[in-house]
Amino acid sequence: MKKENIIKEHYHHGSLRDALISAAVQRLQSDGIAKLSLRALAADVGVSPTAVYRHFEDKSALLAAIACDGFVGLTQNMHKYLGHEPCDALVALKRIGIGYVDYAIHHPAHYRLMFGQRMVERARYPDLFQASNTSFAMLRNTIKRGIDEQLFRDLPLEVMTMTAWSLVHGMAMLTIDGLVKHPNQTDALMAIANQVQDTLAHGLLRRPSL
Repeated sequence: MKKENIIKEHYHHGSLRDALISAAVQRLQSDGIAKLSLRALAADVGVSPTAVYRHFEDKSALLAAIACDGFVGLTQNMHKYLGHEPCDALVALKRIGIGYVDYAIHHPAHYRLMFGQRMVERARYPDLFQASNTSFAMLRNTIKRGIDEQLFRDLPLEVMTMTAWSLVHGMAMLTIDGLVKHPNQTDALMAIANQVQDTLAHGLLRRPSL
């Protein structure tokens, strides 16, 4: 029996693709992007290189798929922390900020690929482009809501959005790089929540009229 037939018996309906992505994430976590290769992944999963190329035309396509999964997961995690209870824009921004950093802490390999120096060129991959835009729009729309409700300062939307993003992104990178340490995960998230809240209160909120 040919190896490709054996592959079909073991992997059905995209499960090989999922297995390759899972193996790639593990390699990214331990070895980084430079040492990642499709042939090595084929060996990890136990299939032929030909089978791998049926799912990913090259290494960049594989990285794009991983990054796309990352942005989808990031958006889902922000929605999870936002919850369904009504809240004002400040509380919403605080919640999605916690969800953002929480995702980075639990998925550092994805996060580094999504925002690292060797970030995949998003415009080449429509799914990745859409997923990243959807993720960023959640933050941007929350900021816009706060401005429209006259809760946040009347500054350019892009400036306000970049301010909030810089805060959570910086905290995420510092945490996954081990430069910000906490006794346990609960303490980490509470510390992040307080910092986000304090920063927004002093920087993004409107000042009362004198």
